[in-house]
Amino acid sequence: MTAAQKTAKAKFKQAIAYRQKTGVSLKEAFAHVYGKKVGAAPKKKAAKKKAAPKKVTKKVVKKAAPKKAAKKKHTKYGVVKKHVRRVAGLKKRKPISEQSVLNKIHKVKDQVSQLDELQHKHMIGVVQKSKNDILDDIKYANEKILRHEKGIKLLYPYRKDKELAKSILVSKKHIKELKTHIQQLKKFI
Repeated sequence: MTAAQKTAKAKFKQAIAYRQKTGVSLKEAFAHVYGKKVGAAPKKKAAKKKAAPKKVTKKVVKKAAPKKAAKKKHTKYGVVKKHVRRVAGLKKRKPISEQSVLNKIHKVKDQVSQLDELQHKHMIGVVQKSKNDILDDIKYANEKILRHEKGIKLLYPYRKDKELAKSILVSKKHIKELKTHIQQLKKFI
């Protein structure tokens, strides 16, 4: 240790000893050891003042300032605690759980099965038509096809005319649709 450190250590021990003996603060103990003054002298208690007698004066009535309009409570969301309410009154979203996803999947499956049942009932209604009704529908569709084919044969020489060419194309589309309709009807026989 250097000489300065040794003297500082010795003075520290003296300050601690003086503090234990007198009960002063550590700052005051160091000031005593180094021979310095600490702060201002201790303050004396101020003498108590006696209260002056009260004078009776006329009261001056001040006009009350207009009251501010009370803030309206937020009624759109009802009574919701602040820690529950979030932006635009929505609650904080919970993380998606596996169970909630499974529940949604089962719900969709149930809806699909209900749609299948409704379609099945509808198809049963079509199938329950008597075979004679189905055969009559097929005959009617065949007659329509024949009429369209005759119309095409009549208009074919005039196919260069734009309007007649359009009617030929429309007749061909009708024939195609009627043929698919006949195929569907034959499935029910």
